[in-house]
Amino acid sequence: MKTLVIGMGEIGSALHEVLKDKYGNKVFSYDIREGEKELPKVDLLNICIPDCEDFVDIVNDYIAECTPKFTVIHSSVPVGTTEKIDGKAFHSPVRGKHPKMKEGLLTYVKYLSFDNGYHYEAQELSNYFFRAGIVCKTLPDTKCTELAKLLALSRYGVYIAFAKEQEAICEKFGVDYYKVVTDFENTRNEGLKKLGGDNLKLLQPLLWPFDKFVGGHCTVEDMEILLKQMDTPLLREAYNIGRNTKVWGNCNIYSSAKIGKGCSVGGGSEIGHNVRIGNNVRIGAMVFIPEGVTIQDDVFIAPKVTFSNDKYPPSDRKEWGTILVKKGAAIGMGAIILPGVTIGENALVGAGSVVTRDIPDGEKWYGNPAHAHGKNKGE
Repeated sequence: MKTLVIGMGEIGSALHEVLKDKYGNKVFSYDIREGEKELPKVDLLNICIPDCEDFVDIVNDYIAECTPKFTVIHSSVPVGTTEKIDGKAFHSPVRGKHPKMKEGLLTYVKYLSFDNGYHYEAQELSNYFFRAGIVCKTLPDTKCTELAKLLALSRYGVYIAFAKEQEAICEKFGVDYYKVVTDFENTRNEGLKKLGGDNLKLLQPLLWPFDKFVGGHCTVEDMEILLKQMDTPLLREAYNIGRNTKVWGNCNIYSSAKIGKGCSVGGGSEIGHNVRIGNNVRIGAMVFIPEGVTIQDDVFIAPKVTFSNDKYPPSDRKEWGTILVKKGAAIGMGAIILPGVTIGENALVGAGSVVTRDIPDGEKWYGNPAHAHGKNKGE
């Protein structure tokens, strides 16, 4: 079976390696970072790209180009997504711990779900994966595996969020977390195991509190997918605790904007359509960030900073430009960043500056227009 893996992140790379170990030169890969290239016609198309607004359209475009006999979605997706995919589509979520996803593929049972009565085809796929060392269990409903993956990660997120809450309670009363929670519950679980029988149903997971936010690549991300379809108070609170991101009052944040973990967004700020903000970003009050802006991890943006995406407004998007603020940069109060600009890693922009051109990594710029004033002391 000629096979193509789309998306070479941790999941796609691990799947590609496992399949190639068994099937050799019949297994191909493609990653969007490679740029556009002609894709081969294949029998099996494996989709390992993250969920996004246009996920179904993107997958259907790959199907139209590669004309596969089967398509398997390995990604975490909203419930009901796979049934919208063209042709014979199956859902098969990946379980495992980052970054050892290959080990997870070869250890856990991999569920493979199908709709439209594709029992024979599901068994054919199950045998294909089994010969490569991946044990599959088939289910006749793609909504089952879609929801199973989202709930599994959401449960984990709730557990570790509550561990963080327990830590805060212990700190309030000045008692040791290990004695109050870890040791107490460990010995309880040991007792339940000795009693056996129905007592084993009472065993509880015991997790340590996270440091800044819930790590990994999928826990809070899968919680977010589920929350968009069914927003429950418990899951919402666990999601917010896990992200450890605080958005203060009177902010206008577009639903398509992506804000990372451990961030703070000051009151009165606006974050526009498709803006991308990384982890540990601090944004002061009354900051304006429109469409076309990408902010990487560990960036500091002081109050009243304004980003612009239009060189000659209003140009009806004809003169729009993007802005990239790289990791660790700092932008002083009231600065204005014009479109088409990149601010380098660990660069510093002085208060009130107007940035009209790229700032190299580690440099200090200020003025109107801003220009270089040596190296940033933080470098």
